[in-house]
Amino acid sequence: MTIWRGQGRTHKGRRPANEDTLVCRDGDGLWAVIDGIGGHDAGDLAATIIRESLESVALGGGIAHRLLAVDSALQSANHAIRHHAALHLRSKPMGATVVVLLIYRDEAAVLWAGDARLYRHAGQDTVMLTRDHTPVQALVDAGVLDERQAMSHPRAHVIYQAIGNGDKLELEQARFDISADQQFLLTTDGVHSVLTVGDLARLLGEGASESAILKAALDAGSRDNVTAVKVSADEHYS
Repeated sequence: MTIWRGQGRTHKGRRPANEDTLVCRDGDGLWAVIDGIGGHDAGDLAATIIRESLESVALGGGIAHRLLAVDSALQSANHAIRHHAALHLRSKPMGATVVVLLIYRDEAAVLWAGDARLYRHAGQDTVMLTRDHTPVQALVDAGVLDERQAMSHPRAHVIYQAIGNGDKLELEQARFDISADQQFLLTTDGVHSVLTVGDLARLLGEGASESAILKAALDAGSRDNVTAVKVSADEHYS
């Protein structure tokens, strides 16, 4: 049986505080990156609420059961964030984007809200398995913008879905088969706002660590918090 392990790192980058966080539960096959929204304190707290929900959710059964459990945990986090904002922040914006990778045996699944991303790398190819919940992504899908144009678009950071964004949380999800020769990368937008899929493919192809990926993002001029989790098969157990 293949054992999957994740290595994650987060850094405040050029921001005064870090509203990003991450989860690595190797033994349970769950990894996530979370990007807080709402400024220092509000964004920090929203990200913490989500992180704690994902760290404590009970996982069992097959991939479908695990998807349901994580969905339920994120729905609860959504309610907690909304309640706190109404009670203490006069309903000012407070929330977070999130992407969660689940692996069980030879199956995997991803859940996400917002523009946190999951990539799959195999050989020299890297593909994005998520789709940003942004107006700019819709322009990319329509062929109006290419990747570089989307990254520099003035509305690139506008999102229409996030945990805490509304009373009704709609998470997008996908399931797929996996093999031990693949690796996965989860990133917040501080990374992929400056590094293209091609850039990430090159870095992953060179065996770059998550720390090296964050350094590449900061060297490329990222002005946001940066977070990455790299998940790969443990060769000693494959």
